[in-house]
Amino acid sequence: MRRHLLVAGFDILCLAAGASVAAALALPAWWGGVFGAVVGATPAWLPRFAPTTPWRCMGTIGYALLLALAATLSFQGAWPALAGAAAPLEPMLPALLVAPALYIVLLAVRHYDQAGERVSVADRLAGVLGGPPLVLSLALAVVVATCAVLGIRYAGLAAPGWERIAAKFVDRGIIPPLTLVLFFWGLVLLASKAWTLGRERRWLRRPAGAGSQLLAAREQAIASGELGAADDWLDVLWKRSADFYVVPRYINWAIPILGFIGTVLGISLAADGIGAIIGSRGGLADLSTELGQAIAPLGIAFDTTLIALSLSVLLMLIQAALQRFEDDVLVAYESHIRTTPPPAG
Repeated sequence: MRRHLLVAGFDILCLAAGASVAAALALPAWWGGVFGAVVGATPAWLPRFAPTTPWRCMGTIGYALLLALAATLSFQGAWPALAGAAAPLEPMLPALLVAPALYIVLLAVRHYDQAGERVSVADRLAGVLGGPPLVLSLALAVVVATCAVLGIRYAGLAAPGWERIAAKFVDRGIIPPLTLVLFFWGLVLLASKAWTLGRERRWLRRPAGAGSQLLAAREQAIASGELGAADDWLDVLWKRSADFYVVPRYINWAIPILGFIGTVLGISLAADGIGAIIGSRGGLADLSTELGQAIAPLGIAFDTTLIALSLSVLLMLIQAALQRFEDDVLVAYESHIRTTPPPAG
């Protein structure tokens, strides 16, 4: 029953994604709706003619649609907003709502694909400990960052109290939006990993660990002769767990670096402006105006660093909490397999 609902939800989201992209591009919505309906029906007939499974086909189509939504929102919404253009928000709203729903459906599709009989042990471990695909999570991060930029910009226009906050994110060049993309990318990675770990913990608490993907992977490894000893298996497990945090650690490193790049850029622009004033022959009447224009780029220097460091601190806190939660889940799993005899293989 759940699989039928998932397939129906995927078809509906394909239809909505096509219509959303068409609306954002100012095209007739029915064009995108027809395209989405045709694409959504592809997993039903393509596996008959190509060596693929319906779940794998749905995943590939979903990836392409999510990337199309991210690209459309970036070039039709975020870039005009950063350039100061009055990009309408209403055509973007359907795509902003469809993209997260499509991402959740794709995670469920990936789970069913990895539950098949032909899935390798490495794929089963990746489904629990490896986190979501990087391209998929980055596409969703671009969508969420675009939504944040548009929301901040329109909040600054609608509410006088938000003008200064909106200026820090929208009027300071490309670095604050890039920082938001990296922040939401890390947030999506950590949130997806937390969801899979929470599901695994619930399964481990059931009798005999019914439904646990980690236990299923170990049984498959024992049956195939890939791994037999518990210590060897646990070494692989903990290593696979640590490998996931390579990208989040890079993101936590890159966000402050972007802030420091903004600092250097702002100071450099201000120094050029002050140098031009010193070399000019204008009178004292023009000095105040010219000096104000010269030191204006210092706002880029300080605001980009403030945003980057604040987001980095928050993301590192979430990552530390997730690592502790994952350690608890893996310790419970290790206790389970050490106290339960392995299946006969």
